[in-house]
Parts: sequence; structure tokens; C-alpha cells
Amino acid sequence: MEATKSTRPLDPATFEVTVTGKAEIPHPAERGLINVTVASAGQNKAAVSDEVVTTAKHIEALLSELCPKDDSPEAKAASPLAHWDKTSLSATSYVPRDKDGNEKPRQYDASVTFDIRFKEFKALGRFGTKVSSLNHVEVQNISWILTAETEKSFQSKLRRDAAKDAMDKARDYCEVLQCTNLRPIELEEGRSHTGVYRPNYSYGMSQDVGSRRMHQSAQASMQSMQRARQSHPGSDSRSEDLEFRPQEVRLSMDVTIKFHADPATARSA
Repeated sequence: MEATKSTRPLDPATFEVTVTGKAEIPHPAERGLINVTVASAGQNKAAVSDEVVTTAKHIEALLSELCPKDDSPEAKAASPLAHWDKTSLSATSYVPRDKDGNEKPRQYDASVTFDIRFKEFKALGRFGTKVSSLNHVEVQNISWILTAETEKSFQSKLRRDAAKDAMDKARDYCEVLQCTNLRPIELEEGRSHTGVYRPNYSYGMSQDVGSRRMHQSAQASMQSMQRARQSHPGSDSRSEDLEFRPQEVRLSMDVTIKFHADPATARSA
């Protein structure tokens, strides 16, 4: 792990070193998030909205089959779904123009987006296979995350490991520079980050090439399957159900600590 460091003497009797300690814990993903958008466009406002609403209701029916049958802990544990919700119907319109600037008939757009959280990944694959056969549906991305409880359970270890890493680095410098009596005087906690695997977006997440290729392959397969099924709606593709394996999520934290120590010159004096 790369250290951020600075050293400068304060006075002949004090040596100062500032280091950044880092900690990282990998953990298999516990939830798979799939984002599904239902969208349609055309010149008939009512038809466009109806296409979206009808398809969205079909997806809701698929989800209701996966939801807990009642509120008992047993039913919730047996359900492959952790949570799902959807946006309200979004409807817009605009007047396109041709290359000469002439107005064309008004265009209407409508869409609904589902955010669906699975805790059972085989069910995620089966669901993705089913929705890929529907017209007006696009599976935008799949994300891999941990539960809030798991993330919270690792926070103490992350803090301890980051502080220990900073202390080890400071000791290494002091050993080479023959400084003694190392003592922390200031601490600044840095960012705490969970490396959510979201291949289509970039905001400092941790991901490896294998994970990225797995997702790209799965999404390409889903898109290919969707085109094939929509071209041949009567075909049976049950054997092509997608299979998703939980990817590794990385929790990380860094902490910057300033230390004072007694330099060798001070001891010899």
C-alpha cells in the first residue's frame, strides 16, 4: 500500500512524521441490484404511455411472485428478493426538426425505472432472463453490494487496521532515522469507502478485470438474448437463463496520523 508521508523537524529536540494508513477488507457481495427501465416513444401519446404502463405491470407481476407470501420471518427469509421499488411514470414530449429546420410531428416519450435488490443470485439470473424477453425493456446495469449490517460490522476493524498501518509506517521511518519515543499527536480520519461493483459508472470503486469482463459478458448475453427473443417471441430459451456469481466487494478506509519522536541528535546532545 502506498504511503503519503512528510517529514520535517520542528526544533532540535522534536522530529515530526505524518503518514497515511490504509485498510481494506474484501467480502463476497450479499446483494445484487438490477436496474430495469421500461421506455417507449412515438407520436401517439396514449399508446406510448399504455405500452410502458402495461409492461411495468407485467414486471410487477413477476416481482410479486418472488415477494414474501406474508410478513413472517420465515417467509421473508425464503424470498429471493430483498427489496424493490419503481419510479412514477415519466412522460415528456418534444417537436423534432429535419435537417432543413422544418418541424416534424410531435414525439412523445414515457418511461418507468425499477430498482430491484436480490439476495439470491440464481433468482436474479432467472428474472433477468424473463425481463429480457419483454418489449420496451432495457436492463441498464447490475451492481454488487453488501448489507448495511455487514458494512457496519467491519468499521471497527477498518479503523484499527488503518491506524496500525500508519503506526507501522511511522516506526519504519523512525527506525531508519534512529528516532525514538514515537508518539501520536494528531489524527484525521479520511474516507470510508465501499467498492460497490457498478461497471457502467465510475466513482472510485474497486473492481478487477475479471469482474468487469464477467459483467460485460453477462450484459452482452442479456442484450443478445433480448434481441433474439423479441425477434422470435415464440422461441423457448429457458436453457439460456443467465447465471450470476456474487462479485467481491471491497471495504476500505484511510487515516492520517501525525507523530512526534525524539531524533538521534537530541539523544546524543
